[in-house]
Amino acid sequence: MSAAVTAAAISGLPFDKGRIYVDGAWVESTGDATSNVENPDTAEVIATVPECTAEDVDSAVRAAHAAFYDGPWANEFSGAQRRDALIALAATIEASRGQLEILESINTGKPIADVRAELDDAIDLFRHFAGFADKVEGRHIAPQANRSFEGYTVKVPVGVVGFINAFNYPLCLLAWKVAPALAAGCTVVFKPGPQTPLTTQYFAHLLDETGLFPPGVFNVVLGGVAVGQALVDHDLVDKIGFTGSVATGKHVIRSTASTRNVRSTSVELGGKSPGVVMPDADLDKTARLVISGCMANAGMNCNALTRLWVHRDVYDDFMARLKAAAEALTLGTPQLESTAMGPLIDRRQYERVLEYIRVGRDEDCAALLTGGEPALGRGYWIQPTVFRNVSPTARIATEEIFGPVLSVLEPFDSLDDVIAAERRSEYGLAASIFSRNHQAIAQFTRRLRCGTIWVNTHNPLFSYLPFGGFRNSGFGRELGYESFDGYLATKSIIDDITY
Repeated sequence: MSAAVTAAAISGLPFDKGRIYVDGAWVESTGDATSNVENPDTAEVIATVPECTAEDVDSAVRAAHAAFYDGPWANEFSGAQRRDALIALAATIEASRGQLEILESINTGKPIADVRAELDDAIDLFRHFAGFADKVEGRHIAPQANRSFEGYTVKVPVGVVGFINAFNYPLCLLAWKVAPALAAGCTVVFKPGPQTPLTTQYFAHLLDETGLFPPGVFNVVLGGVAVGQALVDHDLVDKIGFTGSVATGKHVIRSTASTRNVRSTSVELGGKSPGVVMPDADLDKTARLVISGCMANAGMNCNALTRLWVHRDVYDDFMARLKAAAEALTLGTPQLESTAMGPLIDRRQYERVLEYIRVGRDEDCAALLTGGEPALGRGYWIQPTVFRNVSPTARIATEEIFGPVLSVLEPFDSLDDVIAAERRSEYGLAASIFSRNHQAIAQFTRRLRCGTIWVNTHNPLFSYLPFGGFRNSGFGRELGYESFDGYLATKSIIDDITY
């Protein structure tokens, strides 16, 4: 993509003026610091955005607090009105999808075909959760014991929600979080990943354009660790939703417990998702699905299939097919329809992944099946990389790399042994099994403690099914009714009916 086309894609939009969206208006940051936003394809700077201050965060939180407790969102908006506003927002997003698609692709390096599918999901999510907005229900408890008292429950929104988003799916993860929170009646302060703020800013612009959301309902702050910490520490925030690394997630959890007001948290963290190839699997199809499951979004998925078990009976045959599938992926300009895999997000992640490839070769002594080198001679590109005969305890097999690197473990003979090994993992986000054997499938899906388990596929997620993990993969759920319910709190009302 030419510099002229890139400039045209980002000119004239709110972020181009160096402002943030707070209390229904585009305002200047109170600080002078700025950060550059890159195009990972070329490593060129495409925009400059403000680094917010603690004062900016305070303004955004206070605006959300006022909107929740005192404004029309709290006092006049019914569930049906929230429903209609979200449906209108989905239509506004859809009408602007051309601009959003090119913007997301430039800022993230994602192939345009992937961005298109993710935008479909985001639009669907706002419509899906709109359907819950007018269906917030409690329970009536019949009189008990001496029959003098009856009770009922009322579900209410938790309040002000502070969201800290990851860089890997800027618009899609925004929809995962914001759609159910607004449907439940919460107000939001949203911090995007510092590498990918552009579509979040544009989303705020579209929300503002609808004219249906009162000031303070949705606010954006920009920046890195200091801004996230200010949001987590603010006493007027009622809930924190975080997507990111295990280390940062643990810090967020500790921080929310150490402030004056303890608040609820939902954290979606890391993963080292295993896949299992049984001897009866369709090897050609499975090879393509495994490579897609690992290399999608250049491997920058918390649920990426990066730890593969292959049965001894088909191991060598499958390796040949896996190598061919990896080498068939097309790398190139992300805005071209033919591109199947994009670059890493920034230099830091690029160097981290290259270091893990070195570790795989030099320290783990794993055999390189294909890839392992930088690609295209520009930006942050790395070849799809596959190691074989990897020890299950090797670093590349146990640590989250967050890049296009697949570790095929030593051949296995018993599914029981695989399950036992995976139950010792620190993660529990996702897994997959490729087989036609229903007994093996049932054994794997029932005994493995993972939040999502795929059968003969890897990666598809749907608005109506919850997503989240166990252990160091976090707690709480995104998507599904479970996500919506996570933004509600339950009150018990007890009435003496003899009074």
